[in-house]
Amino acid sequence: MTSNMESSLVAKGSDTIWDYTCSACQELEAQYHCKECGKGFCDSCVKLHNQLYKSHTVFGSEHMDKWRINKSTLDMLGQCAEHTDKKIKLFCEDHCRRCCHTCVSLHHSKVSLIEEINKYSTADAHNLSSNIQKIQEELKKLKDRATCNLQSLEKAYDRIKEEIETVRRKINKELDRLEKVTLLEVENLISSSKILITKERDECDSIHKNLQCHSEADNDVCNKSSTLLFIALEKCQQQINDSELFVEEWKVTNDYGWDFEPNNNIEKFISNLTGLGKISKTNTVISLQKMSEYGVKIKSDLHPCSIYAICELPSREPLVLDYNYDKEKLFDKLLSNCKVLRYSYAMCLISPNELIVTTNEHDDLHFLQMITVRNDKLEKGNKIQLPHRCVGIARHEGDLYVTSGTALYQYTRTGTLVKKLYEDTTGDNTVYSCAVNLMGDKIYVTNQHTHQLLTLAIDGTVISTFTDIDLKGPRGVHVTPRGQVLVCGDKSNALIQVDNEGKKKLATLATKKDGVNDPRSVLYSSSTDTVIMGFSTNDSIMVFKVTYSAEK
Repeated sequence: MTSNMESSLVAKGSDTIWDYTCSACQELEAQYHCKECGKGFCDSCVKLHNQLYKSHTVFGSEHMDKWRINKSTLDMLGQCAEHTDKKIKLFCEDHCRRCCHTCVSLHHSKVSLIEEINKYSTADAHNLSSNIQKIQEELKKLKDRATCNLQSLEKAYDRIKEEIETVRRKINKELDRLEKVTLLEVENLISSSKILITKERDECDSIHKNLQCHSEADNDVCNKSSTLLFIALEKCQQQINDSELFVEEWKVTNDYGWDFEPNNNIEKFISNLTGLGKISKTNTVISLQKMSEYGVKIKSDLHPCSIYAICELPSREPLVLDYNYDKEKLFDKLLSNCKVLRYSYAMCLISPNELIVTTNEHDDLHFLQMITVRNDKLEKGNKIQLPHRCVGIARHEGDLYVTSGTALYQYTRTGTLVKKLYEDTTGDNTVYSCAVNLMGDKIYVTNQHTHQLLTLAIDGTVISTFTDIDLKGPRGVHVTPRGQVLVCGDKSNALIQVDNEGKKKLATLATKKDGVNDPRSVLYSSSTDTVIMGFSTNDSIMVFKVTYSAEK
């Protein structure tokens, strides 16, 4: 009967964690439960209890379904996540959120008492337990990969250190100062990567424990209280959704191939150098092989489609944004579509089943439109009105990055402006599409007016600008989980890969001879290891298989 739940009762004076502790001695695990007293007793204490209360009904461990739900489970399920001193009493259908009375007064209006809702059954609890087990298996794989990456980082550090020392032996004592500077840079980079991977590994443990906690809570209440069962399964489903998003985001971990690039002129110019060389992450260049095309036109579409944006749900179903028909389409067999405003340009996923579309009406109405995917259907939710045109959008953790055509803004997920990061008013669409890398330290922005890709620091500082003959009229930009930067050249009819510093082209991945004509959007699917492209005035999207090669 021992449980792994972190919130279970702990026997006084002991580190042992139990589901139920004897109410009398507070030292041993309860093996019996008295119906009338509502308390648990160990083997010794139950004998005294039975002598004093001979008429009471006592259940043993073989009848735990008749025991009262333990306090730790009640506390975990009943506590409001936002207001920890309040109890969950209500459910908001609009937001699919469990609420306390404080939540309702601040954020929700259309709510129902949980006691009046009968949404789940015992079978649902068993299904969730199966889902939890699958996610736990995925988390274990991620944890194992994190451990391997940590070992790889150690080897990378040793290799780079050896290269640094090899160069050091060729020059004079001035290198003592430069060696320290460069080694410090390496150590900082390796340390940063270790922190990221260790955080991933620790999050795997944390989520694994939370899922186990919810699974046990579900089993505990499934035959005892429909109210608590509803709360338990809602919380469990939310944990599963969060876990699925975490697994999907971290399924493809960054490569950690650090390299040291010695300066061949170091001996000649040593007095002017600030370091022994450049420490940079290896760029993994991809190649594309066309696999197939899929139609995105539905019966009511009379003219060609224009796919301005593509994203993918954790369930592997692609979503496309059709500018010509102002529709969000769930692509898998075109199960559903959802009408949006006339001028809708981009979208991004903010949870496993929620996304935001940038949309505009006339010159003075600009919104972030929330859309929920529920039961293979697209449903419009709340709209957040912004004071400027809404064009591109990207998400990183809790922040949204929105372009207006001439500026880049940082917002919270609730639409509160954090900061205007960057602005260029020299022409139209100078700040068009945007994408954020997985580390969250670089933002890539396309400038159609000057045919440029801009790389910005997270504070909006311009790190680099890039132009190329294959990048005319740049539109969509996308960063893969491995850090590859993909950019569509609308007027050059090409898709290119740029290094993660945004300074040079690594490859032209697809051109007009591959069928690429007026590309508007691009997405890498980690679930299928493919690149998906959308086009202007084209009723199909193209899917390319990805292969890899290393490039410094």
